[in-house]
Amino acid sequence: MPFSKTFILLIFLGIIPIGVAGFLGYGVVSLLIYNAVLLLILLTDMVITPGKKMFEVERIADSKFSLGTINRISFKIRNKSRYSVNMTIKDDLPSFFETNENTVKIKALPQISCEAGYNVIPKKRGQFYLENINIRYTGVLNLCVKQVTFSKKECIKVYPSFKDLRRYSFAAIKKNNLLHGNKKSLEHIQGTEFESLREYQYGDDYRKINWMATARFNKLVVNSYETEKNQQIFILIDSSRVMNQEIENIKKLDYAINSAFLLAEIALQKGDNTGLMVFDEKVRRYISPGKGRHQFNLIAENLYNIEGNLVSADYEGALIHFLSKQKRRSLLCIFTELFNENEAKRLIKALRELVFVHVPLIVSIEDTRLTDMTTKSLITSEDVFISTAAGKIIEDRKKVRELFQKAGIACVEAPPDKLSISVINKYLAMKTAMKI
Repeated sequence: MPFSKTFILLIFLGIIPIGVAGFLGYGVVSLLIYNAVLLLILLTDMVITPGKKMFEVERIADSKFSLGTINRISFKIRNKSRYSVNMTIKDDLPSFFETNENTVKIKALPQISCEAGYNVIPKKRGQFYLENINIRYTGVLNLCVKQVTFSKKECIKVYPSFKDLRRYSFAAIKKNNLLHGNKKSLEHIQGTEFESLREYQYGDDYRKINWMATARFNKLVVNSYETEKNQQIFILIDSSRVMNQEIENIKKLDYAINSAFLLAEIALQKGDNTGLMVFDEKVRRYISPGKGRHQFNLIAENLYNIEGNLVSADYEGALIHFLSKQKRRSLLCIFTELFNENEAKRLIKALRELVFVHVPLIVSIEDTRLTDMTTKSLITSEDVFISTAAGKIIEDRKKVRELFQKAGIACVEAPPDKLSISVINKYLAMKTAMKI
């Protein structure tokens, strides 16, 4: 409506003077005069209240959002008029953006730029658009209401846990490793590439003593090593139907992509050449190995909008495509879901027949809900059925792991909250052991 609550209130308040005037015999005249004056003030308010051309509106938002975390969207408004204006701003949001703040309130002071914003939590990866900015404000005399729309279409790319990557340092990985109770701390991982000489310290391995340097300096000197750089790691992500299964409303494909982001970040920090391939029944994405921040950005651009498909994975076709591109020995970190022995045997056969110089690492995601189902109290027949089915799935997954072990293929299976750290620990261990 074009008028405010204040205007409506004034209409009702007019009943008092009109009623008094009516008692004196001037009811009709007072009614006409009161409404005419009120209408005149409303028209005056509509005229003096600044219109759309008196405002400059800008939306401020990072072009890259992080999935499942808080992201900020702000508005910068410049009021070029002589009057202060109280505004309510509503943004046109994609359906997969969640927010508790439907509107933003701001007081636009005259000849000044003001800023206000709100928080959103994206619930899906991919590319989305923010479109119109809708502004509703009351008049200078607080009688009229105006509404204007600014067309500000902007592309937002939602990445998985992108903000977490920025603060997830190598030191944090070591800390998490200890917190998760791993017996082998990353701090004990030793490199194999000579870096420098240093004085012997208590606890050093005597096999690292450099006897020639010890004789020269007349004190014990040991060789210091660092993990070998310039190795090659390839991240292969299965985007077929098996990765569409959800755990806590998040697809396994999303968990895999989150871990792949962090693995790529760490591998590039360690100086390794890192590449990417996404496949299902055919190869969907392929990024040749490279180094540096540019390579990470390239991998990120090809990971953030991957969609799962309702088809079966062609492992043999994917590996043939990979081998046609890459000859150098690489660690193949394959994120997939092998839910039965037949699927596992199919992948093992493809790896045995096609991969000779490369080192495969199979990564799958454990669903801890299955264990919960087998340990809960059995009250109804449905409970018994669910517990039995969950136990069968757990047993099948155990057989799959045993198949990989017998084939000499490294395998990592971890719940979603520990997947990234488990994959990175395994990558560092294999890198240190010179398996890649």
